[in-house]
Amino acid sequence: PLRSVSPRSPARLSLSVYSDFFEMPTASRKELSEWAASLSGHSVSRELKELSTGVVLCHLVEAARPGSVEIRKLATMRSGSDTIANLKLLSVALERVDPSGELAAACDVPLLAKGQPQATLALLQKLHSYFNAENNAELAADGNSRSRSAAAEKKRTRVKPVDAAAEPAAPAGAETLTSAALAELQPALAARRAAAERRAAEMQQLRDERDFYLRKLSLIERAVSRAGNGEGEAEGAGVGALAAEVQRILRCPEEELGSVS
Repeated sequence: PLRSVSPRSPARLSLSVYSDFFEMPTASRKELSEWAASLSGHSVSRELKELSTGVVLCHLVEAARPGSVEIRKLATMRSGSDTIANLKLLSVALERVDPSGELAAACDVPLLAKGQPQATLALLQKLHSYFNAENNAELAADGNSRSRSAAAEKKRTRVKPVDAAAEPAAPAGAETLTSAALAELQPALAARRAAAERRAAEMQQLRDERDFYLRKLSLIERAVSRAGNGEGEAEGAGVGALAAEVQRILRCPEEELGSVS
């Protein structure tokens, strides 16, 4: 009999990853791994296994918010106690970064220390969403400031018509009002662009997960078909062997799935 269910089984995903997935802006695994690698300076695969020791996550947060993590206290021996110490160091840093406590709440030290995929994915999604939103707000504020400065400069240097009777002057402050209105629209436009990018990332994430499990279903169907045709009877294959094969397929990680026959 099957003693356990794969952490990446559809049932588990529907209760954990997808529940978090629809509660926060979501990026694809590819986007998350590339973002984490570029920010931390470490190699990060789509499976995110490199994050389990806490070292990469600490470097990522320190790069996004310099001075928030006590990097000198990081342990790199990869023992269980070192991993927990690193993750606790990360949790303290997240409390400094986000006083609301949302980031620290997403840092589930026991699950992260066990390398639980959903806990790791949920934390990385939270960090990606938080720091991207922070950067967008800074860019929008900078854009508004530049728009106001440009409007003021244009108003100061505007040349009046030589013949006021032939060419009436524009109403006072018209250009300034237009620039101010455009500046006010910038945050809304940025939010709409971000929402469109999130929706595109959500669709890509769903497509990736769908293809992953369709591939597993295909492999399971093939195994059941072979068992039904009597293949492998010389080796004593039976119900137990079929169950073991199905379990192996369910537990197979994404990067090894192509080698399963």
